[in-house]
Amino acid sequence: MTGTAGEPNIQPHAASRFAPTKSKGGTTLKKSTKRSAAAMAAAMSLSLALSACGGSSSAVASSTATAASDSTAVSSATTAAKPVADLPEGLEWMTPFDETVTLNVCVGWDADSSVKDGTTPETNALVQLAKDYLNIELNFLWMVPNDQLSERLALQFSSGELPDIVMLDSENFYEFLDSDYLRDLTDAYNNDASDDVKNILNMLGEAPMQYASRDGKLYGIPAALDPTEGVAGLYYRSDWLDALGLSEPTNVQEMNDMLVKFAEYGPTVNGGKDTAGLGSTSSVLNTNFALAAYFQAYGAYPNKWIMRDGELVNGIVQDEMVDALNGLKDLYDRGALAPDFATWNSDQFTERVTSDQVGATFGTYYIPAWPLNQNKDANPDADWKEINLPNLGGNAKPAMNQASIQFFNVVTKNAPEHAEEALVKLINLGMAVNENCATDKTIFNGLDKAENGASVFYLPVYIYFPVPWATYRPEIWAAYEAKDRDSLKVEYEKVMYDYMDDWLTNGNNSENRGTSWGQYKSRLEKGMGIDIGLTARETGFYETNYFYGGATATEQRASSTLSDTATSFIIEYIMGQKTEADWESFKQSWNDMGGADWTKEVNEQYKSIAG
Repeated sequence: MTGTAGEPNIQPHAASRFAPTKSKGGTTLKKSTKRSAAAMAAAMSLSLALSACGGSSSAVASSTATAASDSTAVSSATTAAKPVADLPEGLEWMTPFDETVTLNVCVGWDADSSVKDGTTPETNALVQLAKDYLNIELNFLWMVPNDQLSERLALQFSSGELPDIVMLDSENFYEFLDSDYLRDLTDAYNNDASDDVKNILNMLGEAPMQYASRDGKLYGIPAALDPTEGVAGLYYRSDWLDALGLSEPTNVQEMNDMLVKFAEYGPTVNGGKDTAGLGSTSSVLNTNFALAAYFQAYGAYPNKWIMRDGELVNGIVQDEMVDALNGLKDLYDRGALAPDFATWNSDQFTERVTSDQVGATFGTYYIPAWPLNQNKDANPDADWKEINLPNLGGNAKPAMNQASIQFFNVVTKNAPEHAEEALVKLINLGMAVNENCATDKTIFNGLDKAENGASVFYLPVYIYFPVPWATYRPEIWAAYEAKDRDSLKVEYEKVMYDYMDDWLTNGNNSENRGTSWGQYKSRLEKGMGIDIGLTARETGFYETNYFYGGATATEQRASSTLSDTATSFIIEYIMGQKTEADWESFKQSWNDMGGADWTKEVNEQYKSIAG
């Protein structure tokens, strides 16, 4: 329901932990799992069985830890992991349990070519680190490819065979929470989470932890992406604007006029080929290479759950849509949209961008790195800038997700004593070995490296490490201005420094022109790329896409039909087959086909979660 957040700054396979069946701001188990909690209750008779690195951070509310059942015993091993006498700064949490904590786990995984050949979740070097340094032993109940994980979990849950720790999508998380199947993690998080983990979650705002909590108690450690990565702007050919003697638009009318002029100008530089002043694929409601952000320039938010008069409404049926639809129809009539745009896929879009047949397109921070870099490689004279939507004045305001949670790391109620603390420490470990984290890793003796068989995403639990650009950007710029690359502590910062240095030093003479240009423009350029999302968060000037929760019953039944209906209406309106006279009929149809029920369910669920 929240939409994706652009290109995640995460390691390979992170987004594929659950096989997705639809996109709504996070991966979901297949629809059959909607009934898994109820089936599990019947099968188990659970009424009997289930009684950025550094800096300070705030803790969630304290509570008394839930007592553990004894259905899974703590190993009485006498040989505990040996404590490390002098732990590096940031690793103070890395103390072993007095007795081995054995956890039953399951994993969905796909082999990663960057990880030592032959490595499996069981032989993952991080599993050995957990045993050696934390005295945590993982007992792998089963391992399956990622695309089989959702169905396997549904079967296991239905039969009552629960792992002690597991990652749940939002739908299952809330069903398990409602059924009292989850352990309270509040004290474990407050007392054992590393500063690195807390700082990352704090960076993402209050929403992820709020959605993981109930009645002041924390029941899941959310793995979330950075919502600023999903903020979109208008990328345009600045070399064309200069050639036309125009200034950057300051309102939507000037923007539309620029797009028309681009369509007229393009053939003079691309050998007479048809040119789209505004490029879009047929997936018009997407954020990248599509039209969602065009609507936002008019203060309209299709497929976003926005707050109006204390209630959540879907922007697709709000009257602000009409002005934007009329603007798009005008662009189509004036030749700024390709006559066949409704047939374009992403590959066709990229081909046209590369060959100077697109003058502008909407997208999130990463598109200079792909596919605009393809244009830069093909044509050194091509250059792109970005319009931040608020600069258009009027009602223009970008949308940003309140939360982009992918899953929740939980402890099930059957788990052994100290499972809560063990879960948190495993997440700490995954964060500490991340190459984006500045923590001193020498203590791991190379077992944190992929070439030695380490993978965070082979672990049964972890959170993402969204790149903390608000910290990295000024650090990289300061190092560059001082010509002091070695002052940077994180290897990823050094990589970004090198891209910037290459582009700013060599420009079009760079041997890696498109790559260096794209990385610099998307991550480090001022007033462009990720800076647009960071500015939105810093100023608070954005429209919040509020709802994040499990798929409601109507969403599961009707969302695909509703989406197809909306997409068809928008395309037909742009092409003149529908008019403003059809707007009320469209709204009524959308509501009758399930939109009204969906909206009611979203509000009920949101209020139950957010309070």
